[in-house]
Amino acid sequence: MTDPNLEDLPSTPWGVSAAYLYLLDLDDSALAWEYLRRHPGYRLDWKRRKRVVSFARWGLRYCEDPDLDGRLAHPLWRSSPDGLLQVRAAHARSAVTRRFDLWRISGRKRLALDGSDLSLTTDLSAQRMHLSLSGSLADGTPYAGAVPLTRNLRGNLGTFIAQAQALEGHPPQVDPARAVSRGALLHLRALQALDAAQVGASQRDIAQVLFGLEAVVLRWHEDGELRAQVRHLLRRAEALMNGGYLTLAGVSHPATNHPGDEPVR
Repeated sequence: MTDPNLEDLPSTPWGVSAAYLYLLDLDDSALAWEYLRRHPGYRLDWKRRKRVVSFARWGLRYCEDPDLDGRLAHPLWRSSPDGLLQVRAAHARSAVTRRFDLWRISGRKRLALDGSDLSLTTDLSAQRMHLSLSGSLADGTPYAGAVPLTRNLRGNLGTFIAQAQALEGHPPQVDPARAVSRGALLHLRALQALDAAQVGASQRDIAQVLFGLEAVVLRWHEDGELRAQVRHLLRRAEALMNGGYLTLAGVSHPATNHPGDEPVR
């Protein structure tokens, strides 16, 4: 008999590794979404979203369709503005000559109300950019960008510069030959293993898809390193799905309710 809960899980063909290659191009925010959208509790909340008062317990300001992967979904996280360039209207009498033009920014854009301000998300090639726009900012008015002074300013400086250039119509250049990071590959394998486990695949089957039949024949043992790798991937993926994704998303003040609790009604 088929477990009815499995019907609510993503129908990704976990045995086809090529189906997961898009994960290598996602930023941390989109990767966080990949883990959250696989959570059975979140998928259940989405199905009954008309009766769920708030999605704050998931770290979201608004609900997002879990059938949309990280390339198409634009989750609006309850995140700290520390990593966002703050774009504010400037006084006309100041020395600032730059004028805000939404359509000068390249890429597919999405605007959402975020408190009294606007959150702008735009896809630039393989990168996704997030900006905080003042509610008083109007198209064609002078603007200035404010950088939040935080401990991680040095680490975010490159991002802020890219955001400022994108505002002027200069999208960041992406090197098509850039090396795949170990962290990105780890996320790919963890999510693939998670999908497999959610539909009942054995750890040996997961290892065969991830590492190849020959490796399994030669190295699969009850307490062997190959099985340990699969277990590690599954533990990592489950931890990220069950709340760890909040760190990836930059959510600094998660809701009181844990993502595993009953939905808020």
